[in-house]
Amino acid sequence: MQAIKVLIVDKEMEFTSILTDRLCSWGFAATAANSVEEALAAQASLAPDVAVIVLRDRDDRGLDLMHLIKASDPAVQVILLFCKGAALAGMRGMERGAADCIPLPLELRVLIESIRKVTGSNHSIENEESAP
Repeated sequence: MQAIKVLIVDKEMEFTSILTDRLCSWGFAATAANSVEEALAAQASLAPDVAVIVLRDRDDRGLDLMHLIKASDPAVQVILLFCKGAALAGMRGMERGAADCIPLPLELRVLIESIRKVTGSNHSIENEESAP
C-alpha cells in the first residue's frame, strides 16, 4: 500500500518540521512548506493527497492558498488547522471546500484520523500497538 502524501503548510518552520517528522513516523509521506510559494511548488512536484494548512490569524493567506491548491488539483483534500483568532476563517474554509477543520493546539491522533478519513483510508489508529 502506498503512503498517503501530505503537504503541511505553515509560516512557522519549527511547527512544520515537528509535524512532518511525526507524520512520517506514522507512515505518511509528509512534506513541509513555509510559504505560499513553497507550497505551490511542492504541490506541483509531489502531487499530495492531502494539504494541511495552518490558519494563524483572520488575515492569513491560507484560504487563498486553499483556493489555489484546489483550482490546480480538485482531488487534493484540504484540512485546515486554526488558532483561536482564526476560527471564523476556518469556518469560511469549510464553506469553500475544506474537507476538515481542526483547532490548535493539535492532538496528533485527531489529525491522523482526519487524514485517513478524507483520503478514504480504513486503517484506524485506535488499534495501533505502538504509537510514536
